[in-house]
Amino acid sequence: MSRFYYIASSDPLPLGARGEKKSSLDRSGELPPKAFRFLSYELPDGATSLEDIFDLSSINEEETAVYDSMEDAAGIYIYELGQEFEAIRRHFSQPSQPHVYGIAPNWGKFYFSPMMKEQLPEDYKACVKCVTTLFDLLREIGNEHTKFELYSCWVEEEQEARNDELTMTIKLSTFKLGDSFELMERQYIFIEK
Repeated sequence: MSRFYYIASSDPLPLGARGEKKSSLDRSGELPPKAFRFLSYELPDGATSLEDIFDLSSINEEETAVYDSMEDAAGIYIYELGQEFEAIRRHFSQPSQPHVYGIAPNWGKFYFSPMMKEQLPEDYKACVKCVTTLFDLLREIGNEHTKFELYSCWVEEEQEARNDELTMTIKLSTFKLGDSFELMERQYIFIEK
């Protein structure tokens, strides 16, 4: 199963990807890439590269997105919700939050911890970037009266009630990320500037 993340806002949000920074060596165009390459990635000793397993000669340079690191590829993606997501709207303050979107972390998660930093440093950097990109966007949008709400649940569990024990409020003007963060299952977060 997959976990989905949702955001509601009193102001419209920009759709699409945010936060990614392609390498100066990237030659991909505007079309969705068929492959991704991270220049900083090194195979562990004894590992076999994909090029040695699969014939990748059909994928050309213009179809491969190139990033210096996984952190550079990381960010967020905001998308409109179709009618099939109508059930998720009940978790938000309607009608004061008329704009409800899906939001996805790209090349990371909305989670990081000290253990991840120690054991998976590249993943940790990507995850921190996903979270900071999200909060940077929220700081940029609207004015001092703009409010946001976040919610997360597993696919096909949109009808289930929030976990009220996880509900929290964040004041963006004073909020600082610590050494860990997680947008948990069925957690509701109210965010004000």
